[in-house]
Parts: sequence; C-alpha cells; structure tokens
Amino acid sequence: MKPSLAIFDFDGTLGDTTGIILTTMAATFKAMGQQPLSEAQYRSVIGLPLEKCFSALIPLDEEGEAKYAAAYRKMFDELDRKGAVLLYPGVLETLQELKAQGVRLAIASSRHRHTLDRYVLELGLAPLIEMTIGADDVTKAKPDPEPVNIILRSLNVPADEAVMVGDAPYDILMGRAAGCRTIAVTYGNGTAEDLKAAGADFLAGQFKDIIQMLR
Repeated sequence: MKPSLAIFDFDGTLGDTTGIILTTMAATFKAMGQQPLSEAQYRSVIGLPLEKCFSALIPLDEEGEAKYAAAYRKMFDELDRKGAVLLYPGVLETLQELKAQGVRLAIASSRHRHTLDRYVLELGLAPLIEMTIGADDVTKAKPDPEPVNIILRSLNVPADEAVMVGDAPYDILMGRAAGCRTIAVTYGNGTAEDLKAAGADFLAGQFKDIIQMLR
C-alpha cells in the first residue's frame, strides 16, 4: 500500500553532512585532549543526539557529555558556512515527485531545530516538508519512537500508513518501534549489514529508488 506520509532522517539521508560532522568530531576529540578514534567509530554514532554521540564512544558522565557537546557545537558553527552541506543526488526531485503524488513529507532528526530548519530552508526543502522534529522537541530521542509518534499524532496519520526513511540503524529501529514500514538508504553512515540487522523492510542504494519502493 502506498503510504500517505513519508518521514525522513536528515543527516546522511537527505543532507550530506558526513564530511563536516567527521571533521568536527575529530577536532573535538583533539581539543578535549582525547586520543582520536577511527572514522568508522565516528560514523557509528551519527544519528544519536549530540551528547550521546560522545558517551557512546568514551566513558562520560552528564557533565562530560555537556562539555564535549559544547566544544563540538563551537567548532561546527565555525565550519558550517553556506554550501558546506548539500543535498544528496536526486533528493529534491524525488521529494517533489512524492509531494506531487500526494505523499505528505516530514523530517525526524537528532539535529537541533535551529540548524535543521536552517538547512531545510537553505536547501529548498521548506515548500515540501510539512513538519520537522529536532532533538530539542523530544524527551526521548532515536531509537525511541517518540519523534515519529509526535509526527503521526500531529498529522493524524496511522502508523501503518507511514514509512520511515533513514541511513542509520537508529532510524530503522525508531520507525519499526512506531509501527511504520522502513526504508534504509545505504549511501549514508550505516552499513547495509547493520541496516538489515535493524530490520529495514527495503534497502535503497540511491535516494531516487524510493519512488519505486513506494508504488
């Protein structure tokens, strides 16, 4: 059944933020006097709320999480110039086609709202996206289903009429926990093996492949 609502992750799914995130993660560890980790380790936590990214990689209490997150945000803001983040190939055209077909579109991200909504505006997505949920809009973040459940309630859409699209296992687990079908894109930060293990219903190698999967 064709969904009436498609909910998308942002980082690694719609927007190619991986480069700036990896650079900022490495710079944060250096600034905090911490031994650097591998790119694969940094990638593995993209999609979690920022504070939890660091405590998932090294032992930190809440105070330590806050210090790492503050250092990260400072460095990210310095690197985040217009043009630093672009849409993945086919994203804009595919979302336009879905919208034309009557599918409602929303975003559930672990990114804070101020940067999420700025990216949505700068990248030309604002006319297409009906609702955005950021990390500061929820009390329980991915992989908890709260972000998706808020969207479903707000837009009055049953879970079985919605699909969650993301690039990380956290996205898939969140969508499944909310009762939605799930599509995992494999060009982002999660491996195909991990996305399958999380229970993705479909795997998409390119964003435009989503069109065929939602017929």
